[in-house]
Amino acid sequence: MPARGLLLTSLLCCASANAQAADASPPASVTPAPSTPSLPEPPPATVAEPPPPDDDTGTDPPAPTVRLPAGSGVIEVGGRLSVRETVDSRPDKVWSGRLSLPATRLEATYRFKKKLKAVVEFDVQDGLKDAYAWLDLPHGFAIRAGQFKVPLSLIELESSRSLPLARRGLLRDVLRDALALTGRRPGAQLEWKCKDCAVDLKLRAGVWQTGNDTGKVDLSKGLGVVPAFRGTLTLGTVELGASALLQPAGTIDGGSHTGWTAGLDVQHALPVGHGALRTWGEVLVGRTEVLTGLEGPFLTARALTGWRLGGGAQGALFVEPFVMLSALDPDRTLHQDLVWEGALGLNVGQFRHWRLQAQAEVREAGAAVPAVVTSLENNLASRKSVLLQMEVAF
Repeated sequence: MPARGLLLTSLLCCASANAQAADASPPASVTPAPSTPSLPEPPPATVAEPPPPDDDTGTDPPAPTVRLPAGSGVIEVGGRLSVRETVDSRPDKVWSGRLSLPATRLEATYRFKKKLKAVVEFDVQDGLKDAYAWLDLPHGFAIRAGQFKVPLSLIELESSRSLPLARRGLLRDVLRDALALTGRRPGAQLEWKCKDCAVDLKLRAGVWQTGNDTGKVDLSKGLGVVPAFRGTLTLGTVELGASALLQPAGTIDGGSHTGWTAGLDVQHALPVGHGALRTWGEVLVGRTEVLTGLEGPFLTARALTGWRLGGGAQGALFVEPFVMLSALDPDRTLHQDLVWEGALGLNVGQFRHWRLQAQAEVREAGAAVPAVVTSLENNLASRKSVLLQMEVAF
């Protein structure tokens, strides 16, 4: 800042003059005059880089936030606003448009050293998102309790600020809306990070409230909680992950059998010139009777890659083209029930401040796709879509 530069220049000049005077005259014993001690002023609010969150799975850190002193800790305040225009073409060839606000988020995080963290994230339209406390324990352990994401599906866990996508598309509709496997729910999670390993190894295990409509389960069918597990291993710029989730009988709406889901995933960030080639990939398999009414095995797969040119430093301009392919097989024992989607897009903006996004989608559904899939809020019908979005982080 200009004021700090002027002050620093004055101090350097004074120091230089004192040094010359000391060389020109013999040293003398000088008793300093007593001065009245002054109380330190409280530090002002600053905009600074927060440390990455403990559960961050993204290749990019979050946007800078305002940091406020709070006793012996600090409070970080930030948010995000997205404005989106969506134009869809349904099978009847009729195009329709909709202007929406997919994200109007405010977030406050309290940190006490590296031992305690409390997060509250609120969306003006959707209500409470994250609300949890995280506590560091000895020997690499930590515990998290409150409302936060179930650790299943790499791309669903990733922050939308890190993904190049304007929206996650097909498998977001399936995994979160139809199957209630992913998303934020009340729960408790035990975490462990190996501090003595030559590689970065992390494990998470916990239980979450059922995602069915009532949130209540007859005690004869269990406690109404869903256990889940996730482990990640980082080797250089590659992170490998494995996850699993169990849905006990009674925790699934309209279901009487136990369901399960397991998956493998990988993400990679490769520096290329002044940017980075970022890739995410995942495969999930499981059994559920929600999609077809039968306890059939389902499969989902998704691959996403984006090449960011520029960026890297806060406020730097960047351009990022990206492509994503997604597929759903509701029951691998049936035929002609495959749903797939392709998405192509481009981001331009100022790194971690704002970006303009354009995304085109093509989705096709087989002739024998179950009705519950094609009727899910009209999200899974065969269609074409174009999205234009502006996102601002503050």
